[in-house]
Amino acid sequence: MAGAYAATSKNDKARRTVPSRHADAHVAPVHHAVAKQDHPEVISVTTKRRAFGFGADQHRAGNITNLTAEDLVTHHVTTVEDIQNLVPNLTIQTEGGSNVPDYYLRGIGMQDYTQNNMSSVMTYFDDVPYTITAMSSGQMFDVASVGVEPGPVGFEHGIADTGGEVRITTNDPTKTLHYGASEDIASYARSKTNFYVSAPITDRLQFRLAGQMLQGGAFRYNRVNGESIGRANEGALRGKLAWQPDDKTNIKLTANWSQDSSEAQAGFVLSDSNNILPRDQDIYATGWNLNPQYAKILGISPNSKPSYNDMQWGINLNADRDLGWAHLATISSFQQQQRHEYIDRDAEAYRSGDSYLTGSMNVFSQEVRLSGMALHNRLEWVAGMYYNRVRASGENWFDYTDRSGKYYFQDSTHVQPQQNFSQFVNLKYALTPKLHLIFGLEHQSDDRQFLDDAVYRYNPVTLAKTYSQVFANHGALTNQFSGKVGINYQVMQNAMLYADIRRGVKPGGFTANTTLTEQQAAGFKPEWLMAYEVGFKSEFFNHRLRINGAAFWDSYHDQQYFSYILVPGWGTVGSYVNVPRSHIFGTELSISAHPFRGLTISQNVGYQRGTYDDFQVLNVQAVTAYYAKTGQYKSITDSYNGADMGIPKLTLNGSISYETKPVFRKYTVTLQGDYSYRGAQDTVPRGTGTYLLPAYFLMNGSVTFKPVKGRWAVTAYATNILNRDYIVSRTLATTVNMGISGQPRFVGGRFSYDF
Repeated sequence: MAGAYAATSKNDKARRTVPSRHADAHVAPVHHAVAKQDHPEVISVTTKRRAFGFGADQHRAGNITNLTAEDLVTHHVTTVEDIQNLVPNLTIQTEGGSNVPDYYLRGIGMQDYTQNNMSSVMTYFDDVPYTITAMSSGQMFDVASVGVEPGPVGFEHGIADTGGEVRITTNDPTKTLHYGASEDIASYARSKTNFYVSAPITDRLQFRLAGQMLQGGAFRYNRVNGESIGRANEGALRGKLAWQPDDKTNIKLTANWSQDSSEAQAGFVLSDSNNILPRDQDIYATGWNLNPQYAKILGISPNSKPSYNDMQWGINLNADRDLGWAHLATISSFQQQQRHEYIDRDAEAYRSGDSYLTGSMNVFSQEVRLSGMALHNRLEWVAGMYYNRVRASGENWFDYTDRSGKYYFQDSTHVQPQQNFSQFVNLKYALTPKLHLIFGLEHQSDDRQFLDDAVYRYNPVTLAKTYSQVFANHGALTNQFSGKVGINYQVMQNAMLYADIRRGVKPGGFTANTTLTEQQAAGFKPEWLMAYEVGFKSEFFNHRLRINGAAFWDSYHDQQYFSYILVPGWGTVGSYVNVPRSHIFGTELSISAHPFRGLTISQNVGYQRGTYDDFQVLNVQAVTAYYAKTGQYKSITDSYNGADMGIPKLTLNGSISYETKPVFRKYTVTLQGDYSYRGAQDTVPRGTGTYLLPAYFLMNGSVTFKPVKGRWAVTAYATNILNRDYIVSRTLATTVNMGISGQPRFVGGRFSYDF
């Protein structure tokens, strides 16, 4: 951590002022339309060391959770899903054994297996919004910081949404030579290797190259023959060039590549409506059996295990220019991803849920942003525009040969072009030195189409096409405003109160899982949110104790939810619907303390509760029974008005670490422990427990030995010390309700050296 930074009065011109260079500048550059002007006050270096970083966010509204690079290493954050164990009211889950993360923040989120819709929670890497969340996999290495902000955003940067954002910032090139590597070896033959090298090429040109390789770690097994599954096989590289052509300009070029050829996160049987297998008593047991003819039509090896073959590459160009009267930032990006995922979605050797998902996606985006100060530095302003162009296509194959009445292979295809154009402005006005008013406005025009949507069926012996249906083309246009008004009151230098009201909008989209009828392909409406929040941020005892808290109420409208619809003459089919109205309320509290030198304590508490206010759900069983009795389809619904939304109500996480005084005058020992608790989650309102993810509690610990002045460190650690069984997600794709188990106890060691 760099030295502390203290405000300098306007009259104190004798002191040399410099821009802040601690974690504040790194956590959320996307917000920094103000990048160099987040603090209107002048700042200067002092000799005093602050106990906490991210001081700039202590003067911004919103309950933002910030994580340093050290936090990520200490808490074994390897994938984006691991972040949920460190942030209150955040859930990141993969669906059905796929490699795609779905994000939920304060209960706002969307389940999207095929990844053809925009997420309710936006993920940013180095200022670039990843509108397709599948692209966020495989990027968690050489990370400088992570910032998580709940609530509608997009008034200062990027693109608006309803749920919030996860901002991930990677390390930049340095003006002096640095290089290092780390090796992490743990149970189940898991290994993770990281490296980086950063150095100047000339006085005004620097580079950084970083990479990661993850191998092994298979802890699940085939219940029949004991064969392991889940071995990781990932590699990633990131290169950066930073150029300062003059003292007012910074240009940064970033290129990234990642390849994931890991075995899949195979599930276990929670329940099977066909009574093929009972519920698995061992949550690490699973099963699969690839049909050789199915493998042939897919073009994969008949000996394949459920696995991924996902590749991604991209290039970003970020440029900043100090214009004197304002600061100009431009962000250009192109990202390309190819997905090929073979998943057994019934966790059995029974061929009823063997799926193969392919996707080809590329995203071009461009952002231009101006920021500055006006009215004698009383008005801080940001204005900008964002554009993206997405071209996506996908196929979703199923092997139904062991399902009664479905002796065929089925393929659903679609093409989805889309473009989004947004404009935003954000104003912060100092009514008095302590009282600030905030106004933000964003307009979003999103135009997407659903083309060439079709379903085909093939004879599983001859592989001849036996059925085809091509659906009409459809479009969805979103043209709406988002906005916010807020007030900040600086009660004292280190204590602030805030309140704001925000409106967020997320574009509509299409159901692409497996289209069977024209009604499924027709699309669904945008969702929107009215979010109300009050909170406080404070530091005490000379910055040794930080306490931040917030309370929120969200009025959720037209939530995009995967359910069922009734198609006359056809029956019930799965489709996204819009839930007319619901509400979510809750609170968050974060406490960090450094009582004395060497001791660090933190605790996060999140509580949330969601209720449906207006939601009529099709009763599939009743519709089927009525048809069996009368030969006619009739819409029969259940009212879920007043029903609990099933989101995890309580999330807790905390940690404690102690660094000893020097041992033998040359070495220190750091003892660290942490825990996380996640309340029960029910994916079906008023569920009977069949679809419940039980609450779970995890503990981790580590011991680190390093020299006082040296650059190496050795760590021994254990995760899930109590070896608790827990479930992180579940899915129902066929007749099997399948669960995905969390990791058992891992014991490992890590060695790192930084030159």
